[in-house]
Amino acid sequence: MTDQLAEQGADAGVKQYRREIRSAVRGVWSAALSWEDGWESMDITIRRMFNKAFQDGAKSVGVLPAELTPEEKLKLRQTIQQETSYISGLLDAADAQSKANKGKLTPLYKRVELWVQRYQQIYTDGMMMARGDPKLKWVYSHTVRNHCSSCQTLNDKIKRKSQWDKSGLRPQSPNLECMRSAAPVTVCQCHFEPTTEPASRGPLPRA
Repeated sequence: MTDQLAEQGADAGVKQYRREIRSAVRGVWSAALSWEDGWESMDITIRRMFNKAFQDGAKSVGVLPAELTPEEKLKLRQTIQQETSYISGLLDAADAQSKANKGKLTPLYKRVELWVQRYQQIYTDGMMMARGDPKLKWVYSHTVRNHCSSCQTLNDKIKRKSQWDKSGLRPQSPNLECMRSAAPVTVCQCHFEPTTEPASRGPLPRA
């Protein structure tokens, strides 16, 4: 059911993206828009819709926009930059094959479909990057009565896997107080649980 809802969300974005890119191309082809206005329209559409696609893909596996990692944000920026570099070629074709020059709109719309495919790819990028770096919740065992200060601080914290990795903190890590000395507390019996709950605010403590 979740995958079906994700596909429906992606399909809605695809339709909107197709409509807006077609509108810019048709505007330049018919001279309703200048080349420059068409370029600006496409630039705005790509930036807005690619952000939406990537974020919607990540949200489909429980990762919210505010929880995207620097690596994911960089991937998105690079993809947007690459895509906007192709705008001129498409609009040059629309201008050369314009209505005034007896050109047809259909071949231009066929080129637009190649652009539309990119929306689905960006959605998938967001979903797969987020799925490969899930949110993990630190949970300690309730059968243990005495928890060390390290585990007490970390209990219920939620961060992406990559953030836990960078912190050097994980259950049974030698960086935990209870793993450095078994007295007077029980050796760590904490574990990570995958979750779709919102990530915890603030940075993790240093290991």
